[in-house]
Amino acid sequence: MEEDSNRDYMRHFREMEKQMLKIDLTRGAVMPLSISDWIDLWGEPTDEDLHDITQAYIKQYHIHGEKHIKRLVDMYDNNWIEYLLSYNEYVEEYELCSILKSHLDTYYLELKD
Repeated sequence: MEEDSNRDYMRHFREMEKQMLKIDLTRGAVMPLSISDWIDLWGEPTDEDLHDITQAYIKQYHIHGEKHIKRLVDMYDNNWIEYLLSYNEYVEEYELCSILKSHLDTYYLELKD
């Protein structure tokens, strides 16, 4: 019984950590985890997680604008942006897909220069 209680507490604690990370992202923090790190900590990102991370990214884009796309993609890591693009294609959020795809194109073009 005590072991189940400890497991439930740890699960709750880890979920709180994930929610705090998403709050930090909304406030402009850098994504500190790779996708594989995320999966190691919390498992595959849920639809809610990916929605929240997408919204945090888009919020930062609206704050910083076109001049800072490369920095913004760097803040999240291009692998995350590609993952978010794939998720938004799946949920048919094509307007967000267009923004994310444009940012990736800009990012890769600037890397070449």
